[in-house]
Amino acid sequence: MLTLKGITVKSGRKTWLKDVSLTAEARRITGVVGPRGSGKTELIRVIMGLIEADSGSVSLEGHKLGFGDRQNFGYLPAERGGYPNMKVLEQIVYFSRLHGMTLGAAERNAVTLLARLDLSDRAYAPLSNLSGTEVARVDIASVLAADPDVVVLDEPFEGLDATSAEKVFELLRDHADSGVPVIFTSDNWNLTQAAADDIVVLSHGTILEQGTLSELRADHITYQVELAAGPDADLAEAQLASAVGVTEVTREGSTLRFAAVHANAAGEAVRDLAGLRGFTAVEPSLAELFKEKV
Repeated sequence: MLTLKGITVKSGRKTWLKDVSLTAEARRITGVVGPRGSGKTELIRVIMGLIEADSGSVSLEGHKLGFGDRQNFGYLPAERGGYPNMKVLEQIVYFSRLHGMTLGAAERNAVTLLARLDLSDRAYAPLSNLSGTEVARVDIASVLAADPDVVVLDEPFEGLDATSAEKVFELLRDHADSGVPVIFTSDNWNLTQAAADDIVVLSHGTILEQGTLSELRADHITYQVELAAGPDADLAEAQLASAVGVTEVTREGSTLRFAAVHANAAGEAVRDLAGLRGFTAVEPSLAELFKEKV
């Protein structure tokens, strides 16, 4: 479990992070999402010890991290590096060896990861010969090949196409399932929703909300009723508007939409509606919940 408590980072008059606290649990993927400039990269750099917070602490399993405690963290920075003239397999092995992995283990992991990322045929090609999405996949392989104790990724989906992103999701899930915390940042709401177990919404250096997608949606679910056309629709609209626990009733033709204080109230409200043909809960996407608020 990776824990951040009360992290504040300032530079001159600019406050990049203000009293940020979050926990990235082992066996779970934590996604920190927000627009560019919200403090995501600064947060990742604090986790990695690359910048020192003005206040707050970063700890792993209750142990406050100091110099040298991040030796076996897998880190993907926002600024991608790599060696253009080095062969793909050699590069992945090289980064694994920097973490203290044996040559044999590093080679085995590299071959496995390249296969899972559909890059086996590029293993002996120089990095400079690869396409942008191929290089992005190699970056991920280089982070995961050393079997890190914590995975910390800044914008890991940058440069990936949809198919590559799905393969990366699978790798991150497998790594989390092995018992480690995985934390990433992104400004892509849809990819974060797809990949993360726990979501932290960052805005102007502060946490707007955090929790699972279900928890974030809990107070924002709306309901939709399909009715038979005709006078029943008029009656149903009036019934809903007067129902206990129902708010924000709108109508478009024979479709009614409304909010309710909880699911039971919604169910009770529609149970006896005349001409009822369909009833569904409408769950907003992560982008619909927050994109206009950050």
